[in-house]
Amino acid sequence: MRRFGLLFLAVVVLGPTGTGTLRAQDDLDSLDKWVREMHPDPFLRCGESAWIRQLDVTREQWLKASSMERIRLVNLLLQTMQDSHSAVSAYDWIWEVERLHGTLPIRWAIEGRALWVLDSGLPGLPEEVRVIDLNGRAASDVVQDALDLSTMEGPSLGATARMAAHNITPWVLGTSDTSALALTWLDPDDGLPTTRTFQAQGRRKARSGWAEISTRRPVVSWSFPDGDQLTARDNRRQERENKRLASAGRPRRVQTHWTGAATLKISSFSQGSWSRYHKRLRKGMERLQELQCPLIVDLRGNPGGQSPRMEMLWNHLALKRTHLPYALVAKQSRPTARANGRYYKRLRKRWVDKHRHHSSDARYIYTMATLPLGETDTLFFPQKDVPSHGFRGPVAVVIDGESASASVSFAGAIQDEQRGPLIGESCMGPSNGTMGNPYIRMLPRSGIAFSLSTAVYMAKPCENWGDTAPIQPDVHVPTMWKRNSTLSELVQQWIDAQHHAP
Repeated sequence: MRRFGLLFLAVVVLGPTGTGTLRAQDDLDSLDKWVREMHPDPFLRCGESAWIRQLDVTREQWLKASSMERIRLVNLLLQTMQDSHSAVSAYDWIWEVERLHGTLPIRWAIEGRALWVLDSGLPGLPEEVRVIDLNGRAASDVVQDALDLSTMEGPSLGATARMAAHNITPWVLGTSDTSALALTWLDPDDGLPTTRTFQAQGRRKARSGWAEISTRRPVVSWSFPDGDQLTARDNRRQERENKRLASAGRPRRVQTHWTGAATLKISSFSQGSWSRYHKRLRKGMERLQELQCPLIVDLRGNPGGQSPRMEMLWNHLALKRTHLPYALVAKQSRPTARANGRYYKRLRKRWVDKHRHHSSDARYIYTMATLPLGETDTLFFPQKDVPSHGFRGPVAVVIDGESASASVSFAGAIQDEQRGPLIGESCMGPSNGTMGNPYIRMLPRSGIAFSLSTAVYMAKPCENWGDTAPIQPDVHVPTMWKRNSTLSELVQQWIDAQHHAP
């Protein structure tokens, strides 16, 4: 009642202007409401007081902010939760900018507050040069905005910078409201600034530029010690790619083959069909069992996805019984109740009712479908037995700042069970688990789309999530994005050591 009285007083005193002001705050009121209603423990890492403080700061800046600036403000507010699954939908705002202004084939790298061109498909723009100005704005200021637009899982500052690099081009074009990108960079030869303007193109027209700096491969990609791929089709694809790079005079940036080892690169735990994922993983593991050579699991750039796919990979490599996952904390809200109810009734009801007393998967589906609205429940999962067909040889895992969600849980299990070394850089989040099961919501007035977690995925027991730190590799590779990084050398050293081990 007291809150309503203050609201009514504000409307009466301020008149039409005050009404517009209050309406403009509907977005933030809705956001705060949905966070509290849908997330099982939204302030697990930050504390409620930190959320309230940032919410008040956002309210103060909201009215004078442009539509693009409001996107940044909403994401900066959600960053307070340190939950990478609760963030503004990058797909929505980036696609809208590209629809209006186009895109340019540039990939960026952020180190501290410095901005570098990682890869360029634009004639006249060299790679691995430091940029100091974009459309009249200092690169350090653009980097800060990009960081505000990035995702964060715990205090994962390095990984946040890797993810932020994807925001640079659309943010500059969107805030400048132009299809031209004027860049000033430091010439690598003489160190003097060089300025050029590049015109953005529609997504279709820009494909040729993007093709020059992109590599197409299956979601589950294998490379064996003799250079052979998993299938004849994969071999043909590899040959075409090698010819294209040779004709363009470009060395391969992402190496996925090392002498004396098999490499399994998984670019996502969600893309592609389940059957194809399972088939390619199983077929490659059978070949690996025949060769009995060291295995490199490459999870660079893997944003995560479906936990069962990650668990399937772990089952092929585990040496002892373990919990993965340990538990799942989920909350029932109206959106989750509708989705869980549909899934239970249409697809799995007969199977779930039959197996829910002895199957953890069936019990999870039943619990989520029947959980009362507004209630939170914790589901504990049993330890899994070690499959008899698993690979027992040496394993190393390559990770980077864009390894997130399920990739982090897998890397954490590898490190906790001492199954092999992690090589690379800090990834997106801690080993104890991550938030998950996000749902998309849209703010009522601005139309900003954002995702919001509805579950906490616990990879292992943890008493205080606020104290958790991102996973650190056993072998750290500095400036891993550069061509001359020591990654390939360090991986090869590990492989050679396995062959010489007694």
